[in-house]
Amino acid sequence: MHAFLNVKKSAEVSDVFWDVTEEAGLFDVVVKGLGDGEHRAIDDGREFINMSSYSYLGLDTHPKLVRAAADAVLAEGALNTSTSRMRVRFESLRNAEEALSGLLDAEVVTVASCAAAAWAALPLVASGLFTDGEPPLMVFDRNAHFCLNAMKPSVADEAEVTTVRHNDVEALEELCKQHKRVAYVADGVYSTGGQAPVRELLRLQEKYGLFLFFDEAHGISTVGERGRGVVLSEMGEINDRTLIITSLNKGFGASGGAVLLGPRGSARRRTLAIRNGGPIMWSQRINTAGLGAVLASVELHKTEELTDLQRRLQENIALFDSHITTEQHGDGLPIRHVNLGDEGATVRLAQRLFEEGFYSSPIFFPVIGRGKAGLRLMLRANMQKADVDRFCLLLKKWRDQLG
Repeated sequence: MHAFLNVKKSAEVSDVFWDVTEEAGLFDVVVKGLGDGEHRAIDDGREFINMSSYSYLGLDTHPKLVRAAADAVLAEGALNTSTSRMRVRFESLRNAEEALSGLLDAEVVTVASCAAAAWAALPLVASGLFTDGEPPLMVFDRNAHFCLNAMKPSVADEAEVTTVRHNDVEALEELCKQHKRVAYVADGVYSTGGQAPVRELLRLQEKYGLFLFFDEAHGISTVGERGRGVVLSEMGEINDRTLIITSLNKGFGASGGAVLLGPRGSARRRTLAIRNGGPIMWSQRINTAGLGAVLASVELHKTEELTDLQRRLQENIALFDSHITTEQHGDGLPIRHVNLGDEGATVRLAQRLFEEGFYSSPIFFPVIGRGKAGLRLMLRANMQKADVDRFCLLLKKWRDQLG
């Protein structure tokens, strides 16, 4: 027992901090959306800017995506087929997957969320279905997202599982030398900041045949030509020894998740995934509204508007970095972690900022390692520069006073 998960222990450790967060008014804030990442709290009417929104390009409120979602529901006359996609599916599902496959130049299948994509895809890799029938040694990066690490018990029923320190390429290479087949599970962009050493990992792939599994939930749309993300930008194009899962909700601005199974036209992999990939074959999927938004977002990704949004995002990231130094300083990615180390100080700082009109997420174990409590912040293209300036000045003021 508890070889890979211990939910009871995790709950016991983290409950006290969640309780403090809730008491500070930073948990379960019910709001009305005002657009562009701004909200009005229902309970007390305060208006604030969300500094913890994953909508890095602001596409979740883009008029074209909102209209496309509404139009899709009205055109289809239903939200779902309410049966397995293997048996009956709307044309909009086929169209969305074909559009995504064209945009990303990969064989794409969609699911209800990025977490569902992890549930669907990791056991398939562990089973050996994508590695010539031989289960690989499954190596997880210690900082891989919870939705990946939570799959370890299921993965361990198919293959041997081990974990290496964050971005430890040397340890991974040693395992590649010792084992015929190895699969490495990591984030392309990590939810607490930073990215995978993609070029080094591609070197190991070329040398040892390493199979790479990336969660690109925070990379797709935010960077790269046509929003291809960190991993595909480094690779050029996906190969048959790489599998990528991603969110279609965060930077992409629509709904659901996707699995990039390999090069476009990987028909056998698609068949294996649809017939054996758990959440892919179940009746829960992206609903019609979400599929309409996906199609609209794909079209927007082909335009200069995406390039302009990416540029504005980079300007806001650089502006933040000019005020606040973090471990992620200068990496060009939208996530920043302001490390305070102390859980109590972190919650108090978040509370002070909220009083000033900025919501920010305090994070602590088990979301992040012990002793690394701090604020997780997300920069967005649709933030006003004056608001970024003001937030940073308040952050420095209250951080220094609390420190």
